[in-house]
Amino acid sequence: MSKSTSLGKEAVLLTVSKMTTLVITMVTGMMLSRFRSFAEYGTYSQLMLVMSLFASVFMLGLPNSINYFLARANSKSEQQQFLGVYYTLCTLLSIIMGIALAFAAPLIARYFQNPAVLGFVYFLLLYPWASVTSSSIENILIVYHKTRFLVVYRIIHSLGLLGSVLVVQWLGWGFREYMVVNLVVHSLFALSVYTIVYHTSGGLRPGLSKKMIRSIFAFSLPLGLSAVISTLNIEIDKLLIGYLMDTEQMAIYTNASKELPVTFVAVSITAVLLPQLTRLLKKDRTGEAISLWANATELSYLVICLIVAGVFTYAEDVMSLLYSAKYLPGLPVFRIYTLVLLLRCTYFGIILNAKGKNKEILIASITSLGLNMVLNPLLYRALGMIGPALASFLAILAVQLWQLFRTAKLTGIPFLQVFPFRRLAVITGINAALAVAFYGIKLVLPLETWISSLGESLLLGCIWCTVYLILMRKSIKRTWKGLNQGGQDS
Repeated sequence: MSKSTSLGKEAVLLTVSKMTTLVITMVTGMMLSRFRSFAEYGTYSQLMLVMSLFASVFMLGLPNSINYFLARANSKSEQQQFLGVYYTLCTLLSIIMGIALAFAAPLIARYFQNPAVLGFVYFLLLYPWASVTSSSIENILIVYHKTRFLVVYRIIHSLGLLGSVLVVQWLGWGFREYMVVNLVVHSLFALSVYTIVYHTSGGLRPGLSKKMIRSIFAFSLPLGLSAVISTLNIEIDKLLIGYLMDTEQMAIYTNASKELPVTFVAVSITAVLLPQLTRLLKKDRTGEAISLWANATELSYLVICLIVAGVFTYAEDVMSLLYSAKYLPGLPVFRIYTLVLLLRCTYFGIILNAKGKNKEILIASITSLGLNMVLNPLLYRALGMIGPALASFLAILAVQLWQLFRTAKLTGIPFLQVFPFRRLAVITGINAALAVAFYGIKLVLPLETWISSLGESLLLGCIWCTVYLILMRKSIKRTWKGLNQGGQDS
């Protein structure tokens, strides 16, 4: 990559490469929610939840080792050796995980009070291998600079999963048949990964090396611990709901608590921002690093806040579009998780990370988990289903403020200046005012008589976006210019 390449352009390229896959994935979720009953979708959610938790424990952070070891290998043979050990180890661990899940099926069924789980032991046995193997291909292809092929693979994979939902529905098959078809599709793509890696690397020989395994685990175990904590943090509210409420309510909560995939803007910007911040901080150019981060955060927030305001205002129509009207009992939870997206405008520990303060990041993760574990049952008893959602929001907010406090102390910059609070408050105020105005317009205008409530919301949303872009055009130009100038090496 040339030095002249701007951070903004890199972020745009990374964002666009993911958008098609995200759209297809959302459509798949929409179809599955509509075609399956509450009990079926709830059972599916319980299976995926348990497998996610088991994967974070059993995989020991292994997927994180790909970029590190593959990129630093000095020769083709070293790369092939690593890949041989990685895939042998990964396959063995995923098989062990599947066996453990199969044996744990009675306990899982008892925990969720859902005997239907016992009918999918084969899924618990095989899906972990298929999922873990398929997910590894992204890092492999990025290291080998096969980005275009990766985009094609992502799209075909997503279309395959969408096709499995549509074909089963078209044939009139039931939920059990869908689970078999879904597993077959995942397995076929997992098998294709071995073939792709073989041809990309020039060879793939199964094998285990004690020295290599020790090196991999020395690198991945600390990251694996963070992954376990992070997964628990994300899923703890669903675990509580799954235990205290029935399968149908679990289905409603699962969909209502899904964070909409709008944070790809922040993720893409962070991906290209972190290396530049690391270089600036290494040269003691702390002020420039904070300014660059502020511009990146504001640009991300300009986009995310608009989406959050629109989705929150017209939440009933959005939820009906995504999951169907039968999931509307989860509307309050959906609105809370929409607000959580505001807290995803940036990686709040990015300066700590760039400074190499990984211990601080781990402490933040553990603190967030602890808060969640305390607040979840307390707020559930006080508020019911919305309690765990509110607990997650408060835990995330508290830890992010703590990370900003530690960042301010580490850099010597005052707390109120280490983060663009004032600029984000102005953006929030403008969006809140537009939300009130356009909610009022929807109540007054009888457009739904001719174009339906959803059509009215979409039309008003387009007008809203136009007004917003006019109002914020100077801010967008300023932050874009600041981001690109900050990305140039001086």
